[in-house]
Amino acid sequence: MTLLTYAVTVKVTPVRFHWDFGDDAGKTTSVKGEKPLPGDRPQIGHEYQKSGAVSVSMTATFSGEFSVDGGPWLPIDGFAHVASNEIDIDVYRYHRYLVDEDCYANPRGPDCA
Repeated sequence: MTLLTYAVTVKVTPVRFHWDFGDDAGKTTSVKGEKPLPGDRPQIGHEYQKSGAVSVSMTATFSGEFSVDGGPWLPIDGFAHVASNEIDIDVYRYHRYLVDEDCYANPRGPDCA
């Protein structure tokens, strides 16, 4: 952008991400996370303690720098916090069983319903 005839360039960098899992639990990370490959553990995870509907959101915190007319990068005081849209999810299972039964043979067995 141009400010008083000077070219001003602004650079923003994400520095942390705060995850709100919708059940009074949260987590702050320095990575945004990404879709895991099959068999991999996710970078960001959460274990719910009960089933039900929850709204999940994330707030990214950015730091900034600016340069005037190609000069040195100077820090911008403070941070910008940008909230995501909430995503509504239904937690329908929050535990796992290790079973030695086949759910086809016993559809009422643990973790089969």
